[in-house]
Amino acid sequence: MTSRRRAVTQVIGCLSALLLPLNPLSAVPLQEDTTRANVMVQGIASDQLSLDIGPGVIDNQHPDAGVYHLVVRDISLKEKVKQLRVGDFITVVYTNTSGQKELKVFSVYTVPIPAGTVVLTLLGSGAACFLLCLFLTGFHPLRLIVGEDNRYSNSKFQMALWFTLLITSYIAAFWLRAWHAGPMFLGGIDIPQNLLLLSGLSVLTFGAAKGITTSKVTDAVAAGQTNAKAPGTNPRLFFDLTHTDELSSTGGGGVARQGKLDLGDFQMLVVTLLAVVVYLSIVFHFLGAIARVTRVTLPDVDTTILASFGLGQGAYLVKKAVGRLGES
Repeated sequence: MTSRRRAVTQVIGCLSALLLPLNPLSAVPLQEDTTRANVMVQGIASDQLSLDIGPGVIDNQHPDAGVYHLVVRDISLKEKVKQLRVGDFITVVYTNTSGQKELKVFSVYTVPIPAGTVVLTLLGSGAACFLLCLFLTGFHPLRLIVGEDNRYSNSKFQMALWFTLLITSYIAAFWLRAWHAGPMFLGGIDIPQNLLLLSGLSVLTFGAAKGITTSKVTDAVAAGQTNAKAPGTNPRLFFDLTHTDELSSTGGGGVARQGKLDLGDFQMLVVTLLAVVVYLSIVFHFLGAIARVTRVTLPDVDTTILASFGLGQGAYLVKKAVGRLGES
């Protein structure tokens, strides 16, 4: 019996040793001289070799209300400290040995936001943009993307779409930061490089397409063509965005829409809509955890989306440049 009990005890001990790492607290135990606390950054040395922290208003985990001076010795940790600013809330783990406190690890303090709240905030921000546009356009917002030829413009459409998406994301981030992180985190929202480039490409494409069309119309008028580019009869959104601008005469002396499905226009529309959907999903994930830091950056688009968007814009402009007036 004694040997059986010993065998059972050994088996239970082995199982306990295997299962122990499943507990996150026991997997990374704090030593006696180690402290974990939620604090606010009070100061950062210019060489990032030290950090001053004070009690945060998040909770009362910090042992007292004093300001502590933490030494940073880890080179990789020093690079992360460069990204911090005074007023940021972080969770730190530091050791206290020989009267000197050394920073071991830290992470930005974030507030989790329910998915339903994120969806409602994005919808509310988009609705606010739409209502403002509705009011400023005399309740005809689609006029913003109709060109002078009375057709919906591809370049105007994608520029308006990206502008609306950018403003909607900014308003949603602004509201969630103010409501869930606190009024001290109002503003402080930056635009990343790729997103700025993508928005700039939209503006550049619109300007270039306008210049190409104007130049062709001017040359045609100088050559004696009085009706170089006849205006459309009635704008049709998806037809105008995916078809050429060709018109043909009817028996009654009028004109009929005879545009052909155009690969360049179709490609530009698909790439634009794909980029919008991908970026919306990224923004949704980003807004699911609000960081309590003084400055944040809206999520960036990846280089694949940026390159695809640029190729679509380039193909559209090449088609505009080499195509015949009224057919491109």
